[in-house]
Amino acid sequence: MKYNKSFAALVAAGMVQGSLAQTWCGKNFMANQSVVPPGGQFVLPTQSVEPLLSFRCAPVFRPYLQEDAKSAAFVVDTPIVYDWIAGAEPILLPSTSGSSSSSTGLGSLSVTISVGSVKTTANVPLNATNFQIPVDISKLQAQKTKYNVSCSATYTAPSSSKSQPAYNQKFKTSASLLYLPDTNASVTKTDLRTGALWVRPANGKGGAFAPFVPQGFYINFDQYLAKNLTMIDQLKADGFNTLHPIPPYDNLTIFQEVVNKTVSAGMYIVYDMRSNYQNLTAVTQQVKTYASIPNLLNWETAHEPDGNSDPQSAAQSTYDLIYQLDGYHPISIVLNCEDYNFSPYVKGADIVIQDAYPIGINATYSPVWHTVCTPDFGHCGCDNCQGTLSDVKTRVQTYKERLNILGFDRTKSVWTTPQAFGSGAYWNTTPTGQQWAAMGFTSFSHGALGSKSYQYPTTTGNVTTIEGTATNLTVLISQFIQPFIVDPNATYASYDYLGVDAGLWHNGTAYLLLVANLVNAEVYVPWKEVGLGSITNATTQLQRVFSVSQNTNATGLNFRPGGIGIYTATPP
Repeated sequence: MKYNKSFAALVAAGMVQGSLAQTWCGKNFMANQSVVPPGGQFVLPTQSVEPLLSFRCAPVFRPYLQEDAKSAAFVVDTPIVYDWIAGAEPILLPSTSGSSSSSTGLGSLSVTISVGSVKTTANVPLNATNFQIPVDISKLQAQKTKYNVSCSATYTAPSSSKSQPAYNQKFKTSASLLYLPDTNASVTKTDLRTGALWVRPANGKGGAFAPFVPQGFYINFDQYLAKNLTMIDQLKADGFNTLHPIPPYDNLTIFQEVVNKTVSAGMYIVYDMRSNYQNLTAVTQQVKTYASIPNLLNWETAHEPDGNSDPQSAAQSTYDLIYQLDGYHPISIVLNCEDYNFSPYVKGADIVIQDAYPIGINATYSPVWHTVCTPDFGHCGCDNCQGTLSDVKTRVQTYKERLNILGFDRTKSVWTTPQAFGSGAYWNTTPTGQQWAAMGFTSFSHGALGSKSYQYPTTTGNVTTIEGTATNLTVLISQFIQPFIVDPNATYASYDYLGVDAGLWHNGTAYLLLVANLVNAEVYVPWKEVGLGSITNATTQLQRVFSVSQNTNATGLNFRPGGIGIYTATPP
């Protein structure tokens, strides 16, 4: 089915219907309503003059299966910080240690991990991240209930004088271990070193677990998918690996056909409970029915609960129930607001998905409600947005930073929802293929580990359309971007130069550079401004994978407005 303006208007109208509550993101937005500050803002941590230890530990994988028991491990982080983030405690450092960016002279901590009858102790450098400690859990009983894990650390600062006695400082934190019985049914693991998913092949025929970055589309089940199953074939041909049917799933016979067809296509499916996730009886029935399908990737529960002002505890109640019933698949929620009750809602998720849709909005005046939009009032289709590609970058980065502040940097990951609709309601245009790709690129560059566009069908045709772009791009994301962003040993940094957003990964052998010009201007970027100042010969040391409205020369990168690119590099 081709994308057309009547379809776009229908999609947009449906989204307006979804916002007919009296408020959106806690804000009044109708002409007959007064301005009432919404509250619910995220509280940033206070700064500390003295150094703090952010001691955290987590199992490398969630869940572990019995077959993994002897190779299990925990990941420990011991960074020195100067913000009172969750769990941070004062630490007395040696006077000659210098800045927190260096581990020279800091010494190490003796870390003990205790879970059930298992106890393991190892030395961990201070100011380390992603330090792994093997822990054999084979003596534990595999069970649905999570094990409580105690992680303790003792730090003895190196003494600058033999006459000065060493002082032992003790720290504690906790974690949970999900250790489940082996199963031949579907299992989706999360690598807590990176946040990436690990899956078996979606065809249900078994095979080894491998890292996986979802690339998919939301698609309305009753309105489109149930009437045209060939859309699955088209998405598969476009290179997408994940299908997210939007409920309700009124025809269960056809829904089973969708499951069967995606299994045959080797695609994963997301089961969406947005319609009834607060009905725990309905949730129980759905989990028991669909937990064993061979290509189930994850459960999605609350959809924009912040926008709708759903009860703040609802997502967590459903989350806890699903883990009691299943545990083999992670749980996602979608948040729409820039800053409204983030902390309570994310307690109900392993995966936090952002869905800022900035392209084509009027950021200051709503064409739907004919009212202004401010931080305290209004609904313009993208909460507190500027109406540029940078809104997506900022949203992903902000969500990542908040999860770290809350102590969830290892246990919760961020995904993105690139906008693939428009031309109706709040949006006066639909993103081009290039803009759609830029939203994905900037999301990956700021920590997103999955992408599900909203929604299919979308624009189709030549390479300027979304589907035309996707056909060329999805395979490149799988072949070039995925190996770097799922690699727990890869280093990473992000850069912003005159509006050009860049992500740079290094796996010890090669670099991956992901770039997107998020401004409507021509920009030249020297290599050093994106972390590749060591390049001496761009012709031999740089390999172009993909680019649009963007090229390179001996000294840097040239961008036209909206230019995007993927490069690998092997400088000396």
